[in-house]
Amino acid sequence: MATTFSQRAPFNDWWYWSECLVKRFRTIADIYKENGEMERSRQAAEWSKKLKDNCMVPVMAARKGMKTDEQKAEVRDLEEEAIVNAANMFRELLANLPFISSAVQDFLYVNWQECKWEEPGEDREEFDEETGLPIKKKKKKSGDTRIVELFWGPRARQDEGIRSGEVKDGGLPGILYNLLVAEKSSSNRAPTDYGQVMQSAAAQQYIATTQQKWEGKPGVMMNLKPPGSI
Repeated sequence: MATTFSQRAPFNDWWYWSECLVKRFRTIADIYKENGEMERSRQAAEWSKKLKDNCMVPVMAARKGMKTDEQKAEVRDLEEEAIVNAANMFRELLANLPFISSAVQDFLYVNWQECKWEEPGEDREEFDEETGLPIKKKKKKSGDTRIVELFWGPRARQDEGIRSGEVKDGGLPGILYNLLVAEKSSSNRAPTDYGQVMQSAAAQQYIATTQQKWEGKPGVMMNLKPPGSI
C-alpha cells in the first residue's frame, strides 16, 4: 500500500523520496553505460544529480548549525525552496516515468511485473511426482537483483521501485503523486524532525552516505524515515 500524506509533508520526506529516485536513476545510468548507451546513461545521471543537489542545499545549511533564530529561519526558507524545486521535478518525472520504465524494459527484454522478489518459500526444493527426484529450477541471471530493485525497490521497501511508471501501479510514482496532492492542500506543513542523526537513519534505509560529493561529513540531526516506514 502506497504511503499517503494527511498534510503537507515535511522536508525530510521530500529528501527521502528524492534519495530513492537518486538510487533508481543511478541504476538506470549504470545499466545503460554498461551496454554502451552513453547518451541515455548521461540523461539518467543528470536526473540523479539534480535530485540530490537540490535537497543538499538546506542540509548543508543545517550542518553549519541551527542554534540561533536566524539560522533556523534560514534553514526553513531553504527547505521550502528545496520542496518547491523537488515538486517541480516530481511533476516532470510523473509525466516521463512511464516512458522511462517502458524504455528500460524494452532495452533489457523484461516485464516489470515479472521482476518481483521471490515470496517466502518459493525457493523451496520441489520433487517430481513420478521420479521422486528434485526438480531443477531455472537459475536467475546474475543481474536480476539490481533489475528487481529498480522496478520494485529493496525487498523490505517495495514501494520504492519505479514499476510501470504509472501512478495506478503504485511504487514511487504513486508516492510522488500523493506528495503533490498533499502539497496542494491548505494544511500546515508537518515540521522537519531533527531528532535522529542523518547517518543512522540513512543506513537503516540503505541510503548511501559515503563517497559522494555531499557525503562523508559530520552528521546532521535528521530523521529520514517517511510515514509508515518499516
